[in-house]
Amino acid sequence: MKFINSKVLKTRPTCLMAILFIGFLALSAFAEKQASLILPQWEATDDRVFYNASLGGEETAYKVWLGKNGPRFFADEFLPALFRRTLVLDKPLPKDSVLTWILTGPQGGLDINISSNQVTYQTRFYDTPGYNEVNGKETRHPEWRDKKKEWAFDNDLKAVTIEIDQAMKLTISLNGKSVLERKWRYDISQHQVWLKGDSVVNFQLTGPKTVEIDVSVDPSKGHQKMIGFGGITTPTAYALLSPEGKKAWWKWLIEYNLLVQREYPNGNRLKPEMDNWDKLKDASPHYYASNFPNGEISDFDYNRLIYQLGGTVWFEFWALPPWVGEDVEKYAEAMVNYCKTSLTKAGKAPQVVGIQNEHRSGAQRLHAMTLALRKKLDENGFQDVKIHMGNLPDLDRSGGIGEAIKMKLSKEAWSKIDYSASNIYDFQQHFDNIDGFDPVLREWNEITEGKPFLAVEICLQKAEYQLPGYRPALFMGQLYQKVLTIADASAIAYCWTLLNVVEPSFGWSRTLFTVDPNNGFIPKPGSNQLRVFGSYSRRVKEGMVRVDANSNNKDLLVTAFKGADGKATLIAVNRAIYPAKLHLNWADVNFKECERVNPYFENKVEKFSADSVILQGGEIITLTNVKINEVPLGFLENISQTEELKLKAGEKRTVELK
Repeated sequence: MKFINSKVLKTRPTCLMAILFIGFLALSAFAEKQASLILPQWEATDDRVFYNASLGGEETAYKVWLGKNGPRFFADEFLPALFRRTLVLDKPLPKDSVLTWILTGPQGGLDINISSNQVTYQTRFYDTPGYNEVNGKETRHPEWRDKKKEWAFDNDLKAVTIEIDQAMKLTISLNGKSVLERKWRYDISQHQVWLKGDSVVNFQLTGPKTVEIDVSVDPSKGHQKMIGFGGITTPTAYALLSPEGKKAWWKWLIEYNLLVQREYPNGNRLKPEMDNWDKLKDASPHYYASNFPNGEISDFDYNRLIYQLGGTVWFEFWALPPWVGEDVEKYAEAMVNYCKTSLTKAGKAPQVVGIQNEHRSGAQRLHAMTLALRKKLDENGFQDVKIHMGNLPDLDRSGGIGEAIKMKLSKEAWSKIDYSASNIYDFQQHFDNIDGFDPVLREWNEITEGKPFLAVEICLQKAEYQLPGYRPALFMGQLYQKVLTIADASAIAYCWTLLNVVEPSFGWSRTLFTVDPNNGFIPKPGSNQLRVFGSYSRRVKEGMVRVDANSNNKDLLVTAFKGADGKATLIAVNRAIYPAKLHLNWADVNFKECERVNPYFENKVEKFSADSVILQGGEIITLTNVKINEVPLGFLENISQTEELKLKAGEKRTVELK
């Protein structure tokens, strides 16, 4: 049969393309329906049996809820962050029955429909009424479903397995044969099984058994000395907190040991007289989408309180003041003026100043800036103020590594650098395999050998992973462990510690806390990021030294620190789908407490027991005898007095409703 006229082929190639495209669309309509599978024979595993249940028959040990659409079995477990569960049938399903395995989480879930000759999979999202608009119709509850995937099979189906792992992946297997692997970013917390059809179905729900893992610590092998943890508390957001909110803020900050304040000071709007470092109205706006600007400005009263708590302040420009231009002397004078102003208003100069944030300069200029800065600091009595190298967005050769190589072209300039420093955003290229980032961390450590490392800016900023759930935060937890153990970081700063956001996604991953206007302008954790960051920050204090720690399982990441007087902290991250029981070998250490972090508990403190050191899949524990920081006597009252003095001076520092 002649389908296409040869003249059309010669004179109208666009017609041919259109015909081919239409044909492609027609074929793609069936793309989700797979050819029939020949399933392998199911081989029983030694997995732990969580439930033996029956639907449609007599009551079992587990409650079955009856309804007009068929009986349902609700598993009473709350699923770990990472897991594998298998639904095992005692015999093939009758032809007129469908068994639906429903898994749900805060943002979305999934359905697996099992019949006698077919399995279907579909994702559901239901956390916003906007899904009704996407569907173009009203439903009983907001919900949007993606395109259904179908697998037909010609022989008996015995088992369906679902696995959610640390590499942001979901896998579905039939009789052990993988039929679907897809990216999965969302938390799943509970599951149920629903029978439609007049039949009796018996099944088991199974999962992996606990694995025994040995952890050994060698305290004689010391590495970096710790400075601490923190980030940027932007003064414009802090100013929005109510008096009660400010007190709550300092309680959070002290408990979580976030005592490194990184400054994003006034740059573009700094006057040549340099008398407006801390004028809120002169803050340089920092825009995130349609949120209210979070300004770049200083708050020396805030820094004074950080100093009172024994914390540290890091200062550097982002954009240089326009009047500085290319003049390195003016640049150095501005840096020194900040130190002088801080000494006068906050009682101390910053402990560390950086060359410049996220700005690419040639090697010659970098060397000139470094030498001019060190000279000016020394001439003005700031010999104790340390310098960290300029920090670019990424750590790889296009970023921090390349910047360090440029700096080392001048031995004199490199000798004036006290700390290596970089932002670390290129880790986001490795969501499917965080271990793939290890070579970059190793190269950084080799290039900057001899310079203590400040990881000055880390957060999750990739749009598809800006989620409030636990699993993106768990991914960050793996990164912290690697930055500490491979790159030997002496300090880690989250990008922002406090932001003012309306659009929630910017609070989920870019900051640890947001301002909560719904509860009297108090601070609240923006997402699960805080609890994971706190696994490290709360019990690792300034002056502690990281020591060698190893596990005999690649999926249990461990980090250990020792301090004076027998103080010790060990953090363990279980990135496996199975529970892990730890056997610890750290001589002469007496742990007192265990903190648990998972989707359900935020740094939950328990009494330590060597027999109960078990981590579920995706769980983090902190074993320690280091006490949580306590609020110093009279400290919160001092904050209130400071705010009252500012108000009397006519300086608006708290929110007013009009």
